[in-house]
Amino acid sequence: MTKEDTIKKRLANLRKQAEKRLQKQSTDQSDISPEQARRLLHELQVHQIELEMQNEELHRAQEELEASRTKYFDLYDFAPVGYLTIDKEGLIEEANLTATQLLGVERSFVVKQQITSFIYRDDKDIHYLHLKKLFDTGLPQEYELRFVKKDGSQFWAFLKANAVQEDESGSIVCQTALIDITERKKAEEERIKLLAELERSNKDLEQFADVASHDLQEPLRMVSSFTQLLARRYGDKLDQNARDYIEFAVKGSNRMQRMIQDLLNYSRVISVGRAPVPIDMNSVIDETLANLHLAISDSGASVIHDSLPVVMADHSQFVQVFQNLIGNAIKFRRDDPLRIHVSAGKIGDEWVFSVKDNGMGIEPQYFERIFVLFERLHAGETYQGAGIGLALCKRIIARLGGRIWVESNPGKGSTFYFTLKGVEYGQP
Repeated sequence: MTKEDTIKKRLANLRKQAEKRLQKQSTDQSDISPEQARRLLHELQVHQIELEMQNEELHRAQEELEASRTKYFDLYDFAPVGYLTIDKEGLIEEANLTATQLLGVERSFVVKQQITSFIYRDDKDIHYLHLKKLFDTGLPQEYELRFVKKDGSQFWAFLKANAVQEDESGSIVCQTALIDITERKKAEEERIKLLAELERSNKDLEQFADVASHDLQEPLRMVSSFTQLLARRYGDKLDQNARDYIEFAVKGSNRMQRMIQDLLNYSRVISVGRAPVPIDMNSVIDETLANLHLAISDSGASVIHDSLPVVMADHSQFVQVFQNLIGNAIKFRRDDPLRIHVSAGKIGDEWVFSVKDNGMGIEPQYFERIFVLFERLHAGETYQGAGIGLALCKRIIARLGGRIWVESNPGKGSTFYFTLKGVEYGQP
């Protein structure tokens, strides 16, 4: 019972008491004494004062209630979300101002209208399905569809509907929140379009890389073959300068062939890469060390690794990653005995892998540059390579949503880090 109802009941009781007193007074008027009359008059005055006080309290309660109702309707009308109350027949019983503005009509035009008269024709079945499910099960419904405004323009909306029992009649109605998601839909459509264009572009680039690698490598093989043939047949007739020129031509041709093949491998990371599956990284590092056995033995390097986790990855591609990282540590070592340590640690929902060495180290200004395609910090023939290894690592890791970076002190060594999702987070 509300405060207003309580006050009304008390007023009714006071009136009944006063009426009984008056009836008794009129019945017993002849027998009443002056003293009894004074007491009766006093009681009536007291009741009158109580009535006036109760009336004032009731008036204040009514004013508070009216202020509360006004505040509620202001909040309801000017909410950033549209609200509709819909009955089982699909008729709109009530709409706030935001909903009418979204539909581009006056409130009087919305109430008692079928909600489907504002829904785009191809989306009406979606609404019927969810409305039926709501009234059949009582479970909240969430769905998206298109509305048509009075001027014929359309907008996308997200609807969240709940079944609510009305206080007065006890009937069930659907109270629906209406949110304009047109901009979000446009952004999604643009994203899908861009992804499709990107996929098409990637396929074109892969096809171009295949064709270009074949068309470029054939002339290079001919140059290298005929140059070497020239050296064998006429080497004894050439002076030292001519023989040096032939050697430069062969080396340059071979280097170009390696660069073309590396570029082709780089372009195929996405298309050739398998879908990520749970991979024991211990088996990956074991295969890597087997592949690098001769290089590790010749350099006298010590390579150790901690127990590594199972992550979502592509086994063969991460053999490439570790071969590049450990191979670089061997290549750019100092005269001191080389030590390489591979480990992994859990941070949040990611595993952070590290490959640490005590080699030459890298200057801070090159921390980003070394991951760029064909970037080499050492010119000439001192260190072999085309400058594509770390770029390839970055592309493989990025394909699985990870990242790679380096921390280093020149003359003391470097630590390369990369992240991957664990099995518990990576599986669908």
